[in-house]
Amino acid sequence: MPHVLTTASVLQCIHGGRLTVPAGGTALTVDGRPVLLQGDLAGATVAGCANTNAAAGQTPCLVVTAVLAGLSTDLTVGGRPVLLETAQGLTNATPAAPVMWQVASAGQTKLTAQ
Repeated sequence: MPHVLTTASVLQCIHGGRLTVPAGGTALTVDGRPVLLQGDLAGATVAGCANTNAAAGQTPCLVVTAVLAGLSTDLTVGGRPVLLETAQGLTNATPAAPVMWQVASAGQTKLTAQ
């Protein structure tokens, strides 16, 4: 089973930029770090994206626009599914790709879910 994401997780765009993980709530924590829930990454910012060749029509990843996968089907907090290390989604970059961000590290190995 995949590990649950927390504020210690490392999320990156496909161009190497790092997502700023939000503070999260405190209803469920792992190693003292809040677990990330559905909706927590909406509008999360991206820093250091290398997709910057304007001559080629590229614009960098700056914000998360969608979560496409990686929501738990069996663990929720306050009715919201937790995010899993299988999470991936889109950013506002161009040209767009089927997956624009993904998990580099769950940041913890104690809690798993489906």
